[in-house]
Amino acid sequence: MSQAVQQTVVEINGFSLYRPRLAQVFVAIVLVALLSLLFVWSRIHAINLEYGISSLEKQIRTGQQEIKQLKLEAAYLARDERIETLARETLGLRPPSSGQIIRVD
Repeated sequence: MSQAVQQTVVEINGFSLYRPRLAQVFVAIVLVALLSLLFVWSRIHAINLEYGISSLEKQIRTGQQEIKQLKLEAAYLARDERIETLARETLGLRPPSSGQIIRVD
């Protein structure tokens, strides 16, 4: 039976290597290395995505705060008392006299 399967034996200084076993070990090492690299790459990719999500959430919070501030500013600027004061002092407007009002039916 040992004659049916021939193995290539390499002998160097009394140390022998069987090539079929060496090839199998090499393939196993390469597969483990590739799987390890795939795992590390996927973890790095996941961490980068988490950083991106965190950055986007921060931008959303900042945008929401800015919207609140702009709504408050719009409400302040739209006050009737403020507009009337600006009309009188800045533009020099005054209330209409009774002859200036005409009703259209």
